[in-house]
Amino acid sequence: MAEPIEAAQPPRAVAPARTPSLAVRLALGFALAFASTALLVVGVQAVLADRFGDVVTRMSMEGQTEDIFEGFVLDAEQRVVGVALEPDDALGFDDFFANLKFRVVDESGQVVASSEADRRSLLPGRSVNEQHGFFGVVPFDGRDFFVGAWRREVHGRPYVLQLARSDRFELLAREAVTPAITDTIALLGTLSALIFALAGALAVRSVLRPIRAAVEAARSVGGRNLAARLPEHPMPSEIRPLVQAFNGVLQRLERSFQEQERFIANAAHELKTPLALARARIEAGIEREDDRTRLLNDLDAMGRQVQQLLQLAQVADPQALRRRSLRPLDVAREVLDHLAFKAHRSDVTLHLQEPDVEVQVEADAGALFVLLKNLVENALDFSPPGSDVRLRLDEAGLSVDDHGPGVPPEHRAQVFERFWRAPGQSRAGSGLGLALVHEIAVAHGWAVNCGEAPAGGASFTVRWLP
Repeated sequence: MAEPIEAAQPPRAVAPARTPSLAVRLALGFALAFASTALLVVGVQAVLADRFGDVVTRMSMEGQTEDIFEGFVLDAEQRVVGVALEPDDALGFDDFFANLKFRVVDESGQVVASSEADRRSLLPGRSVNEQHGFFGVVPFDGRDFFVGAWRREVHGRPYVLQLARSDRFELLAREAVTPAITDTIALLGTLSALIFALAGALAVRSVLRPIRAAVEAARSVGGRNLAARLPEHPMPSEIRPLVQAFNGVLQRLERSFQEQERFIANAAHELKTPLALARARIEAGIEREDDRTRLLNDLDAMGRQVQQLLQLAQVADPQALRRRSLRPLDVAREVLDHLAFKAHRSDVTLHLQEPDVEVQVEADAGALFVLLKNLVENALDFSPPGSDVRLRLDEAGLSVDDHGPGVPPEHRAQVFERFWRAPGQSRAGSGLGLALVHEIAVAHGWAVNCGEAPAGGASFTVRWLP
């Protein structure tokens, strides 16, 4: 016998961890991001100043050379005889003459222009041809200078511009500028962090306002108010899909409640009449053997109906199914063995068409047994004596065909409804067998359909969907 359908144990509830609000997290995130960026900028500047100070100094000095080249003063023979700087450019050489110098040397090595009265070369001992492109630290008057040399032709005559800047100049600049930069960054960083945090909090409040309205609407939803829906229009576009999904859950829940109410009403109606008849027979006394047999048949029918109701309740929750990889062929053989006596009594032959290749599906063995049993048993109930019922299995699914009267096309969509019986049907039954087949198929993600068999009877197919 296949395993019965058993309900899985519900997971233990875990208390949710306390987390800060979205507004606080966003405000802290803004502040932390800004503070981290400010510290990163300061750190990068410090590293660059420490490791690439020489490179920065050279680039700065190269920029100054352009101002000096543009200030060349020429005589009548187009020779450079001096340098006339713009007032702003000359200010540095006037105020920092001890730490900032330049010389212009002609092709003979003669200094033709100088930032001060001193006309000594800044690169003594080097010929003019060796000076171009030079950059390094050179001692001059007992002090180290960064000295660079750049060559330029003026009216066909080559000149070399020597530019010197002392370490003292850089140190004075850093001592003067660094504190101001540090204080400014600290002040602006603090103010910016506060502004970012405040702006973040206000932005989150604006975002959360419609969410709070949705929360209040959700709290009003209950078992007696499942028609209520959360407002969608005021929601931000990022949150609207979540609200729409929640409304979809409410709609499905409302439909399930309505189906449950109809199910309970139908079940009560179906059980009410046979229970009343059984009670009346017992009260009247059972003397005749046929009355006793009829009562036992009614009790058996009610027992089967109650068993089907329990199975419907169990498969309604897909999480309660115990899925594992199994062979449908093994379950089909077990079902046909179980129904062999009934088939023999009804003079109906059962045929099993096995698949060409081995088929494995993920399914609950007990649920699959009930599905196949109900399909084959339904075919046996409607098959005339001397006919056969065929159960076919393949990689795509299974089918059960009979030689009965079949199901009219207009009723095929209703055969899977609970307690539904075809008009004028006189056969005994609860109307739950095919409904249970449908519920089991849906719980496994399969598709079940009703059609016409090749011989004209009914054909029920189940497809394993990926």
